Amino acid sequence: MYKLNVFFGRHNFIIIPAFMILVLIYLLKSSHYSPFLANSIALDFLIIIPSTYFLLIRKTNINKITIVSVFVLGLVLSSLFIPKEHQEVVSFAKNYMLPILEIGVVSYLFYKARRVYLEFKKERSNQDFSDAIKMACKEILPARVAHFLATEIAVIYYAFFSWKSVKLKSNDYSYHKEGTYNGTFLGIILVLIVETFVLHMILTKMNVGIAVHFIIGILGGYTLLQIVALFKSISKRPIYYDKENRKIILRFGFIGQADINIENIEKIELSSKDFEGENSNHFSFLGSFCTHNTIMYFKEPIEYEFFYGIKRKTKVLGLIIDKKTEFSSILEDE
Repeated sequence: MYKLNVFFGRHNFIIIPAFMILVLIYLLKSSHYSPFLANSIALDFLIIIPSTYFLLIRKTNINKITIVSVFVLGLVLSSLFIPKEHQEVVSFAKNYMLPILEIGVVSYLFYKARRVYLEFKKERSNQDFSDAIKMACKEILPARVAHFLATEIAVIYYAFFSWKSVKLKSNDYSYHKEGTYNGTFLGIILVLIVETFVLHMILTKMNVGIAVHFIIGILGGYTLLQIVALFKSISKRPIYYDKENRKIILRFGFIGQADINIENIEKIELSSKDFEGENSNHFSFLGSFCTHNTIMYFKEPIEYEFFYGIKRKTKVLGLIIDKKTEFSSILEDE
């Protein structure tokens, strides 16, 4: 009995809201349901349950912004179980409350990220806005959602707000001057613009509705925005050598990062030779298409993050380094 009380005490913020949800779903599915109860039940899902959750976590270490997740869950469940013809309150929440909530969450994340970023600058850390927004998102969201949202915010930041050039420090290494990155990015941007225009011309001749034109335009425009943001970010996020912690932090714009222990590096080879294998990869968004001038070999497979937090493993990694000879001397200095 004592153990049961302890368990309930520790998990009441989950058990009580879950019980309330089950009761509401049972009521909606039972013969006791009446259309007059629809708005009250919707308010229970959207207001009462999130408020109860907040009261249960207010004195705990659980992040208070998790109440947003409970609200969204309530909105989803009320949309699924309340009959469509009785969803006046649910429709109001979708059309007005949800957009305000989204803006509020993104604004809060920007605020948190800015505070973390300013702390990085005060400590003269090599971490930047992209690292800060990831930390802010991971603090309040599940890992997969956090990576996705952090990437989307980074796209907006680097496309519209990041204009200052980055001065390289002694242990920083750029990777955007050598190789084919600049030509590749400009080529992709040109192809996207031409392809979107040509596709619109074809759709016009086919008498396709304006909605299709709109969707194609939005998709093409956002893809172009992502490419521009990535193009700008690769010059602002250099690779760096963390001498104190004996790590090399590889970066590829805001989409790729690998934290590599010096002890795990077998050798660094200055070469553009082709290599293939199950445990080999290229540290680039287009793989081997962008070529490489440096190959890193590891004693044990490393794990690195790429687009939207997707994780990859490899024992051999090809990449571009502008000052490759200086970069390879890191192992010699050790």
